[in-house]
Amino acid sequence: VGREPNYILLFNHIKNMNSSLKKMNINFSLSEKKLFILVKPLLNLKKSYDHLLRIAVNSNIISFSLRQRFQSNNNFTAVIISYQRTNPFFKNLYYKKIIKLLSSINTQKQEVILSSRGLLLEGCTTNVLCIRNKKLYIPIKNYYQGVTMNFILRKTRRSISKIDISIKNLHEFEEILLVGSGKGVISLSSIPQINWNSKSDLLYKELLILYKELL
Repeated sequence: VGREPNYILLFNHIKNMNSSLKKMNINFSLSEKKLFILVKPLLNLKKSYDHLLRIAVNSNIISFSLRQRFQSNNNFTAVIISYQRTNPFFKNLYYKKIIKLLSSINTQKQEVILSSRGLLLEGCTTNVLCIRNKKLYIPIKNYYQGVTMNFILRKTRRSISKIDISIKNLHEFEEILLVGSGKGVISLSSIPQINWNSKSDLLYKELLILYKELL
C-alpha cells in the first residue's frame, strides 16, 4: 500500500510461508531482504499502490505477481461445497481443486466456502467468522487460519469461541464474515443455497475498523 510500498503484516506472512515450505520439503527460505530485491523490478516508484502481492514457490521456481486489492461489494454472496483441503493446517501453495472451484465463480462478488461432514471450515481464499449475540465463533479444526484472521482475533475485545459450525444451524447467526489478506473483512449478504441472509452488520463495521488500522 502507498507510493513507497508498506508491506502489510509482512513478517507474519514470510514466517508462515517458510514454515509451510519446510513442511513440504521445499528447500527454499524467503527473507525480507530477498523479497525486496526480487520485487523491486515489479514496482513503479511513480505509482501509488493498493495491491495484493502473491508469491508462489515450488521445487524449481519462485514467482511473484501484483494485482489490484479487492474492493468490497455490498452484495457479496457465497456457495458451500463439501470439500476439505488435503493439507489444511499449513499454507499449501498447490491447489488445483481450489483453482478450479474459484474459476467457476465471480470472485469479486462471491466466495466458495468449504465444508466437511456438514461443518463449515473456511473459504477458498478466506477464513470464516460467524457472529451470534455479538460473540465471534470460528471452526475448531481442519482449516488454515490466516495471518489477517490472526490479527483480527488478537485485536478484538469480543468473546471468541471455537465450535463445530453446522451448516444446518447457520440460521442462528446474524452475521457471517470473510477475512483474508486479499479481501480484508467482508460481510456476506446471503448464502442463497441454504436461504441464509444477513441480519446485521454491527460487528462487520467494528472489525473493519480494526482491519483498516493496517492500511
